[in-house]
Amino acid sequence: MPEQITSPELERAALNLERLARFIGERRGWVLASDAGPAAISVRNAAGSLAALLAETLGGSNETGPGVRPPKLEPASIVSASRLAKFAEFIDQLQEWFAARAGAELPSGGERLMQSIQQALALTERSIGELMGPASTPLTGSQPVVTADLGPVAAVDMTARLVFEESAECPLLQVFRGVVELTPEAKGMVDQFFATQGIDLTANERRRLHDKILRWIQATPEGQVLVVKLSGLSGRAEAYSSYRPKKAGPRKA
Repeated sequence: MPEQITSPELERAALNLERLARFIGERRGWVLASDAGPAAISVRNAAGSLAALLAETLGGSNETGPGVRPPKLEPASIVSASRLAKFAEFIDQLQEWFAARAGAELPSGGERLMQSIQQALALTERSIGELMGPASTPLTGSQPVVTADLGPVAAVDMTARLVFEESAECPLLQVFRGVVELTPEAKGMVDQFFATQGIDLTANERRRLHDKILRWIQATPEGQVLVVKLSGLSGRAEAYSSYRPKKAGPRKA
């Protein structure tokens, strides 16, 4: 049985997402810091992934109605990677919270709050798109990796996460004949992650997936790790990239 959702919890989620959307919307005309591209992608992907999860599991339609008027622009400045990374991490945490309550009955007034949440997520995605600019469609964004039709909804665990963090025990990249590629250990992590979800990849799909994750790893901002998530709401399995700060290691005595 899924955990319950109370009115105060849903109201708090809606309020925080509205504040986040307004903050980004007011700065959609700003300039991204030189290292903020991956973090902006993480925010965009996280917002889209949460909107899809809510539409599928809690009956919250992703039809946002007439939409929300973008807020007035703040005076131009620079948007930092660290702030965007915190936004992406917050939305990811909220997605995990809602995923644990998939199928729960909404409280009284929940439909209205869900529409507010979807509007905030749509505004966030739109504002991030404007912030990144039409020429900033990088290779690190969310991309379908399986082309076969898996039905109306692909059976994948949208709460599953695959974290890539470089370590001596598990190196992620290697150079072979002058070309950077994933190590066998990293490829094994990817293949096992998809196999656990019951997703069969052709040799060509597997190669494209490895190449995509290689680019995502290379784009990982300093001090952060790559997190790969899955969605099956489009009818096929899709992989999404996001980034989060590295967890601090234990302090030495």
